[in-house]
Order: sequence, then C-alpha cells, then structure tokens
Amino acid sequence: MFDPPYGRPWLLYGLLGCSLALNLVMVLTRDSNDEAATDEQAPPAATEVAAEVAGEVAAEVVPTAAAAVALPPVPGDWKIARAEVKRTLSDAFIEAAGEDGTALSAVFSRLFVWDMDLRRDLRKGDQVEVAWRRTPEGTIEILAARMSAAKLGRTLSAYRWQAPGDAFASYWKEDGTEVPHQLQNSPIKDYEQITSLLKDRPTHQGMDFKAPVGTLIFSPFAGEVTRTDWNWKSNGNSVEVRFSNGAMAKFLHLSETKVKPGDRVAAGHVLGLCGNTGHSTASHLHYQIEVGGKVVDPLEYHGTVRRKVEGSSMAALQAEIARMDGMLAI
Repeated sequence: MFDPPYGRPWLLYGLLGCSLALNLVMVLTRDSNDEAATDEQAPPAATEVAAEVAGEVAAEVVPTAAAAVALPPVPGDWKIARAEVKRTLSDAFIEAAGEDGTALSAVFSRLFVWDMDLRRDLRKGDQVEVAWRRTPEGTIEILAARMSAAKLGRTLSAYRWQAPGDAFASYWKEDGTEVPHQLQNSPIKDYEQITSLLKDRPTHQGMDFKAPVGTLIFSPFAGEVTRTDWNWKSNGNSVEVRFSNGAMAKFLHLSETKVKPGDRVAAGHVLGLCGNTGHSTASHLHYQIEVGGKVVDPLEYHGTVRRKVEGSSMAALQAEIARMDGMLAI
C-alpha cells in the first residue's frame, strides 16, 4: 500500500479539485446559452418590425397599442362591403353583398344623389365601400360609405352621425357639411331621411320624408285649405293647400288631419300628423307641389340649404369619422 507524503491523500485532493473545476465550467456555459436563447425569443422592436415588413411580408407582426386604437374590430352586426363598378352599381353590390346587394345599392344611391347623377356620371372602375347592416325591422342601414368617382376626380363620403339637438342622425362629410340638402320652409322639421325624390321614379309625383307616426306637418307658406281626406284609398288622410301665389300643395298619408276645407293658414300652421294611411307601407309624408296644374320639383320650388357643423360639435364629428374610417379600413 502506498503511503502519501506527510501522511495526506494528495491523489484524492487532486481528483476533487478537477471535478470542482469541471462543474464550474459547465455552469458558466449553461448560463451563457440561456441568455442567448432569451435574446432570440424576445419580440422584435417596433423599428425592426417596420424594417422587416418594408423588405418583405413578416411571418408574424405583433400589433402596437396605437394600431389597435386605429383599427377597432367591426361590431358584430355591421358588415363591410367593397366593390368595383363593372356594369351597374346594383351588380357591384350584389357581387359584394349577395342577396342584400340590390337593397343596399338603393340606400347607397340615396346618399350620393345630392352630389352626383348616378345614371350619367357612374364609370366602369369606380370604387365603392360601405359599412352596413340589416335592421331588426328588415331595412338596410348604412353607417359609413365612400365612393371613388372617376368623372368627378374625387372621393365622395357620407358618415352617419346625430348632431346635438337633432331628433335623428343624418349623414355628414369630413368637412362638417351635411350630405343631404334640406328644403327651405320645409313642411316637416323632424324626419329620419328623405327616402324618395321626384326624379327617382317616373310615376312618383313628389318627395317622401320618413318620419314616425305623429310627427307634426306644417304649411310651409300662407294659403287656404281646399280639401282634406279625398281619394282615401290611395292618399289616406290628406290635406291640400292653395298657397297665396296660386301653387297647390298636397300632404298625403297622414295619421290625422288638423284643418278643414276653407281654413286660412299661415306659414308654420300645423296641418296634421305624419302617418301610414292609404297606399303606404311605412310611416312617411308624401309632399307634392303643382304649379298651373303641372307637378314641379319641391327642391326647385323651395330652394335648399346645407347645414354645416362648427365649434365643439366639429370635434365630436371628426372623432366619429375617425372611428368609422377605422372600420372601413379593416
């Protein structure tokens, strides 16, 4: 048996020292590898993501908080439709929205009829986009719409928003101008929308205002009531007024009349209440003007105005437009 010098086990000490050194090397190597793995798995910085997307489509991009605000999710009941006009506007919307396309095209057309003749000015290649839904009542409602019109050289837009003090929402442009025109000295002050104009259909002889039953109907000018409730099957409760200048005005489908033949009325006098009587499928006012026995356009007879939002209301409108633009961008 070998006796170690000075009576100590030097070989054993040497082996223990080598083992300790080897373990220390392994620990340091493992820590270095863990740090490298953490760097590889960390999400890239925003500038790195932007650089990668600029060069080629990134496999995965983590959206920033700002992007989430700019592009909110589309609420469940709203749908986004985009289309390119190839033949007719109706065909474009049928391609984009299926069986609802025809009805959607009709509502869309009402928004832009004020700034564009859709029969004459529509061009192949014009682009349309719309946020829309079908209401519980079965009608089509548009939240926001845009139309890129080649002939006009610009994009028309319409955003649904209820201005402070208004009974109903209307449609507005980015600059705060209301999309639909309003009649000067209108026979109805509070209405949801104008659903038909004289020029819309050859057989339609007036303009229609959609409004709830019971909405007040006024005489726009001074005159005399000539008859009421005639031809009830078609007209329902109705009032006819001869204005002081000889023009005849007809107010049809009322729920109730408030005057009788021979009554003299001043401008602003209540003639009756809006309704759904006679040949009518929804509550509305049919307003008709005749001069010399010939039907004339109320828009031309009355003249029109376009309201414009100003001040603090403009900031509220712009915030809503930004939200709706975000929906259309999705």
